[in-house]
Amino acid sequence: MKKITGSVLLLLCALCYAQAQDLNAYLPLLQAQTRTPQQNQQVFHLFRSAQDPATIFAAGASLVRITPAKAYEPALLNQIISAENPLKTVFSAIILTSMGSAYEELSPLLQDALQSQDPLLRAYAAGAYGLVNPADTTHTTDIIRLYIFDPAFAQRAMNLLVQDSQSLFNLLKKASADSDPQVRSAAARWLGTLHTPQALAQLDKRARKETDATVQTQLAMALATQPEEALALATKGLSLNYKKPAATTYDLALGFMTGHSVNALKTAILSTRTNERINALRAAAYMAGVLANPDGFAYSSDRSFDIHLLKGLIPQITALANNGSAEEKKYAQTALDQIEKLM
Repeated sequence: MKKITGSVLLLLCALCYAQAQDLNAYLPLLQAQTRTPQQNQQVFHLFRSAQDPATIFAAGASLVRITPAKAYEPALLNQIISAENPLKTVFSAIILTSMGSAYEELSPLLQDALQSQDPLLRAYAAGAYGLVNPADTTHTTDIIRLYIFDPAFAQRAMNLLVQDSQSLFNLLKKASADSDPQVRSAAARWLGTLHTPQALAQLDKRARKETDATVQTQLAMALATQPEEALALATKGLSLNYKKPAATTYDLALGFMTGHSVNALKTAILSTRTNERINALRAAAYMAGVLANPDGFAYSSDRSFDIHLLKGLIPQITALANNGSAEEKKYAQTALDQIEKLM
């Protein structure tokens, strides 16, 4: 089989090939959390009929996440046998594996895909390869990368490859310092699900060192998944120089913590220290953005109440907008503008 090369992009990254003009029409169906058998049949038909790599990849990845019925197995096997399209061939093997058909004969296809220059294809192939060959731990880094795109598939593969929670933590700890920002992002997100002191300490350690904006956001979101434990760590970040990357990460974390961090922000806004005031203003603006987002419910158990708490900071923020330094006025006005969108 030919090696799969080139940068094949996944719909979950919201990047599409220019020739995939019809893909947008299918996005709601491909991204749905659940589908009827008839809808899954539509996705399967799209996968088989598509010619451009973006649509093949998007439909294939969607069928890994919501697997087709067992009755589709012969069609997938025929797709592999025909080998008419290298990407369809590989994804047919990945889909079959995700369905529970971990045929050892699929290993050569998956191994070939693991040599791809495309990190996303490698990630999916690594997940499938791990299910077929649970004794081979060579590709755990790509399985961790997969977590951003399909957490359930990544976890299924990793559960066969690691023996205990400590082994998983050790892999994620190493990956959180990987040279690839995408791997660091995935490791941070996965660490945020562990809810252990070890994981929290590693997230805090990486938060103090990370400079990539995307990874910073993932670290902040991971810290915010355990606000009771992480609030004190993030609050300490308010004293950092606001121009440092670590300050941005902690400000984001406080924003994602929504109502849990409002009292800490109020205290910092009234501080005599400039860095604390500016960091708190930025965190308040981030919080408003989180609460305004349609997915804000994921970070707030009571969105209306948290908005009410945030609005309680308006008098203090307004005071800085009117009487603060030039920098404070800028950040204060940004925070007020963001909060106004919640009105």
